[in-house]
Amino acid sequence: MVKISAIKKILLPLFAAALLCSCNSFDKLLKNPDFGMKYREAGKFYERAKYDKAVMLYENIMTFYRNTPQEDTINIRVARGYYQQSDYEMAQHYYGQFRQRFPRSKFIEEVDYMQGLCSFDLSLRPSLDQTETNNAIQAFNMYLYRYPKGEFAGECKEKIAELEGRLVEKAFNGAKLYYTTEHYKAAVVALKSCIKSFPSSPYREEMLYLVLRSSYLHAKNSVREKQRERYQLAVDEYYNLVSEYPETKHKREAEKIYKELQEKTKS
Repeated sequence: MVKISAIKKILLPLFAAALLCSCNSFDKLLKNPDFGMKYREAGKFYERAKYDKAVMLYENIMTFYRNTPQEDTINIRVARGYYQQSDYEMAQHYYGQFRQRFPRSKFIEEVDYMQGLCSFDLSLRPSLDQTETNNAIQAFNMYLYRYPKGEFAGECKEKIAELEGRLVEKAFNGAKLYYTTEHYKAAVVALKSCIKSFPSSPYREEMLYLVLRSSYLHAKNSVREKQRERYQLAVDEYYNLVSEYPETKHKREAEKIYKELQEKTKS
């Protein structure tokens, strides 16, 4: 039997030679002055999902095909090609450029959706900057405005819900941080702002409880002459919690705080 190591010695040089030949062949194609040939070869690469080579060829011939029937096809394929390579920033650039230059193209609905999808894929986890999250929500809402029954309408709605969830989580975590670091006055302000901004948040019950607890602790740590007024404000927060969630999971802790608040406001 022929040893595997011997086979490798034979095949590796052949593979390297084939790869070098392929690279040289593609370089020659890029330098070829026949734009028609490059357009056809780019199409072949694109159809075979060789997006890196397709994009290089299409970008090479863009200027030549400006103001021709092929121009929007070339530009949409470049944008798609970058997206398929997970280069969402370049894809976003080309999709945005496409919308400006070809507003009546047959590809425009796809472009409007993909602009949102690029921002969606660029958006970061909730603890980090959410600029692209907001950009994606805006783009998906614009798509729904333009195409309420469009091909991608369902996906836009699903992604908007997911993105809004990220914003809610970020806002809640930011507000809760004030509570955990014992900045109780700031916690009350931040938590109430979060509740107002996201009234249907899955964290609503938790936030109402933290508002109560933060108000109580803020009052408790206040100077004596301001305590009574602040304890009364905390009582109001207790009622806000139990009016919405009579059987809140924090009922035991809330009742304990309320009992102490009653004693403090009577004295």
